[in-house]
Amino acid sequence: MNLIIALIILGVVQGIAEFLPVSSSGHLVICEHIPFIRDILNTFGEDIGLFINVALHVATLIAVLIYLRSDIFKIITCFFSAVSKKEFKSSGFLLPLYIIVASIPAGFAGIFLNDYLEVLFGSLLAVGILLVINGFILSSTRFIKIKDNDLEQTGFIRALIIGLFQALAIIPGISRSGMTISGGLLTGLKPNDAARFSFLMAIPVIAGAGLIEGIKISGKNLGLDFYAILFLAMILTVIVALFAMKLLFYFVKKVRVDIFGYYTALVGICCIVIAAV
Repeated sequence: MNLIIALIILGVVQGIAEFLPVSSSGHLVICEHIPFIRDILNTFGEDIGLFINVALHVATLIAVLIYLRSDIFKIITCFFSAVSKKEFKSSGFLLPLYIIVASIPAGFAGIFLNDYLEVLFGSLLAVGILLVINGFILSSTRFIKIKDNDLEQTGFIRALIIGLFQALAIIPGISRSGMTISGGLLTGLKPNDAARFSFLMAIPVIAGAGLIEGIKISGKNLGLDFYAILFLAMILTVIVALFAMKLLFYFVKKVRVDIFGYYTALVGICCIVIAAV
């Protein structure tokens, strides 16, 4: 029962925090420092936290594919249509390339820096400091003058810049969606399309990160009961993530994402105080 409660908590947190700009990795680190959850996870070994993180990230990937299924279908069909017609300058051909280009910086960061940054996943103090930085970046978006460039107008330079913002999110406490939406707004995408591009960029990044970490922890045998509970937590993560994506689109249209910056800064300060005591 305790394991069920712990995984439900982690699944809900992952589902909410992966797409709201509050840093899912940072919030999972905080959850794993809660004595109740930490003691349960420790009974399964030191790598169990990473294993659960990978599983829950796969669940959020499934949520993205469900939520953006019409966009993904349109992108794929338009791309092959453009290729068959040799329309290599059309938006149908170029948009998938923009997504690939935007994913390259995070890919390199994940391959070459992930092992050096893993120590941060165990440090509540480091996560607290980074959440404050995340909050500062998000709160500063209120000063960005909103423009009206469409997703199809992204361009390679803008895609690369947004990709560099995304690469920062390899650090726990820095939000992937927060950085990519901030980068999209800064480079002139209108808010709704900045959010759409952020989610589309998440597909190759989450899939790649899940593959890399999955290879590291492959071969674990934790028992059928554990896998059954984890599967249920993944289903819950998918459901919560779908609601979180819908909520984020509402905020970028109606409110602005800077309000999440104040929240992450406050949570970061609390983490710093707790870690220092």
